[in-house]
Amino acid sequence: MPVRPTWPDSIDSSTILFFTVVMFGLPILGYLFAVIDFRSYLRSLRRALIVVAHYVPEMPRWARYETPRCLKALGLQAPCTEDEVKQAYRHLAQELHPDRGGDIRRFRLLAQQFEQALHYVREQQPDL
Repeated sequence: MPVRPTWPDSIDSSTILFFTVVMFGLPILGYLFAVIDFRSYLRSLRRALIVVAHYVPEMPRWARYETPRCLKALGLQAPCTEDEVKQAYRHLAQELHPDRGGDIRRFRLLAQQFEQALHYVREQQPDL
């Protein structure tokens, strides 16, 4: 009786192993290269943003009249004076003060926004 070769022989085993490695290895390699490339993209984007941010030394004139968030919280619009900021803060502080039944968290947020608004107005005042 002739001897029948057993399956899988060495050629079949190596072929199966090769295709298994290719089947799982290519997606893993693709994922690794995508992650490496994405991180380098983010690094280059960060460098570009830093260069662009330092390219314009002062705020453009058209951007000065955009109302910042700190002024919107006080109910004001961009070209305003320091006295207007103080007056709006006093009015809102009377409503939101914790001694008058207001929320302490909202009052603290108002105080932070008032400081930011004062800083913004003092920074912009010589230009106006």
